[in-house]
Amino acid sequence: MMSDLAKKLNVFIGVLIIVGVAGCATTDYTTHYGIFTAENSAGELRQFRIHWQTLRYEGWSENKFRAMPVVLETQCSKRKLYFYDSSFGRSRRCLDGDKEGVYYCADSNIDMDRHGLELEDDVVCGTVTDQFGSTDIRSLKGEVLITLSCRPKQTMKKIKGKKKSIDFLLNSELPYVVTTKQVKGRDLDLVIPALSKHSSICDPDA
Repeated sequence: MMSDLAKKLNVFIGVLIIVGVAGCATTDYTTHYGIFTAENSAGELRQFRIHWQTLRYEGWSENKFRAMPVVLETQCSKRKLYFYDSSFGRSRRCLDGDKEGVYYCADSNIDMDRHGLELEDDVVCGTVTDQFGSTDIRSLKGEVLITLSCRPKQTMKKIKGKKKSIDFLLNSELPYVVTTKQVKGRDLDLVIPALSKHSSICDPDA
């Protein structure tokens, strides 16, 4: 009898282990990125890096998916632009934007319109889509189209006593078309190329 009980217990414990392993949530990151060369608002030739990450969760039942914001970085600049879609909630939506879309919303304290005039907070300042017209980040793929309609009020700022660039991509009525790639992995420093910060580019007069 004890032998039968021991066997049943072993089977029960084995089932628990299998279920436990199957139910352990794992997260699978995919990083999407593109690098291109263009002018910043000051007219300087710079490299730009656009990237975002999509996540797949494995859990007890079905897979769940989520996207992180699209980030646009400018070589030599401390400033990054973040683009959000409707999955981030109403607080991240632009006042004059469509219900769906991937937008950067203006900050009137540091942004101005393309003519150098004041603008309202949270109006659409930039959009990201692709050749298929995607309106959410998870759907973006292949060539992405970046459009900016505003400029920074200042392109330089003193940080710890030194002048640093806070510039970004020059506004354009025609979208910048950028080819993107995707790689598995979460750590941006490991999975996508960095923008050079060499002083010969970022501080040639030093």
